[in-house]
Amino acid sequence: MQDWPPIPIQDYGIFIEEFPAVLGSDGAGIIEAVGPEVTNFKPGDHVFFQGVYGRIDEATFQEKSIVEADIISKTPDNITEDQASTIPAAALAALVGLFQKTGISFPANGPTANGQGVLVLGGSSSVHVGIQLARIAGFSPIVTTTSVQHVDLLKSLGATHVFDRNVDAKTIQSALPTPVSLVLDSISVASTQSLAFDVLTIPSPVPGAHLALVLPLIDSIKERNVDNKVTVHQIYGSSHRFRELGVPFWQNVGQWIKDGKFVPNRVQVVKGGLAALPEALDLSRKGVSGVKIVIHPQE
Repeated sequence: MQDWPPIPIQDYGIFIEEFPAVLGSDGAGIIEAVGPEVTNFKPGDHVFFQGVYGRIDEATFQEKSIVEADIISKTPDNITEDQASTIPAAALAALVGLFQKTGISFPANGPTANGQGVLVLGGSSSVHVGIQLARIAGFSPIVTTTSVQHVDLLKSLGATHVFDRNVDAKTIQSALPTPVSLVLDSISVASTQSLAFDVLTIPSPVPGAHLALVLPLIDSIKERNVDNKVTVHQIYGSSHRFRELGVPFWQNVGQWIKDGKFVPNRVQVVKGGLAALPEALDLSRKGVSGVKIVIHPQE
């Protein structure tokens, strides 16, 4: 089971409005029962899915969850359940950043972003799935930042240009034939937001520039963007809230995985069932690179 956002929720006081509360965004498991109108799934199917905050029966930090049948996928044989459980929220966050406000369509039937460039900050984070979704959609160039040990991985996933995470905007710009007009910032701390804004606005604003963040825009960038030269949106990776992206994603992701077009995150399993959640969250606070932390509630 997985959680979202990439920081422990109790540290920020979000999502929890009443008790009892059950958290957990992502999950994978075996179907125990289906409703009378469900025809494409049956008991015994191995599946992965996204839970939802605010609905106790549909969250994933528990042994059983209720899932809506149009936002769930069978788990392909070429990945494990642990790997499958790392996909949903990160993928939906990337989808929202790439498509929800940019005017670019979901690539259900092939590339939709030909000629569009994108910069993904934090390429080795869980939102590295954004690099793969950008490749599937036909974005080019696909530019990213990471630490040196992840360069080969990100190139294999579809990145055309990989820079050290301490790179400056001028270095990125000078390496590209044309400016990128979209930045997906999967880290969204002050330094990455500043880099993203510099890439999109210096020496002059890129027409139609978009900046997608997983955390709120910092005040200093708000002040620099008073004339709205960059469209800024904070993304929330939810199949339930953004069904126009969630439903086609779940219809396609299983086949993408089978075909090798989409590769899940590498995992780090923390043993001990639900009792292991504090340890898992402490690992998240300390920071992990290139992996997603997974627990097994049934242990």
